[in-house]
Amino acid sequence: MRVTGKRTLTLLATVASAVALAAVPAAAAPYDPYTGSNPATTGCQADAITIATRPINSQQATFGTMEVRYSPSCGTNWVRAVISVPVATNTVTKGIRRLSSQPDGHGGWLGFYEDYETDPAVGSSFGMQVYAPGSTCVFASSVVRDASGQILASTGTGIPYDPWVAIC
Repeated sequence: MRVTGKRTLTLLATVASAVALAAVPAAAAPYDPYTGSNPATTGCQADAITIATRPINSQQATFGTMEVRYSPSCGTNWVRAVISVPVATNTVTKGIRRLSSQPDGHGGWLGFYEDYETDPAVGSSFGMQVYAPGSTCVFASSVVRDASGQILASTGTGIPYDPWVAIC
């Protein structure tokens, strides 16, 4: 009986240790106060630099330039589109994407975060930002559409079907 009692106590101690360890939270991802926010209202645009540019092309013409902006103080990226062929009925959709910072347990990552903003294709406009500090890779896109929604021009090499460009 004593052996059984000792085994029971050992088993209870082991279970208690496992429960205590399970109660300790895993290391959290870095705090991200900026993803999905406006770079102007957060002040992140104050020290922003352009880290990449790509033309927004159709097969016949260039409609403008996509700029990928980076704020060193906020550690964020966003897309600004500068339209050189303004047509009030056209729109420009700016997209920014970064991989998730959460591992999937199989050596990869759990999806990605992306944000899109659509504005009239006149002058310049920007999208919301994603937290991607330092040399974190982001993917960016800009697509110009006419009033019916037909794609007129985009970034990327798969005109017009794959507008995403990797910026690393």
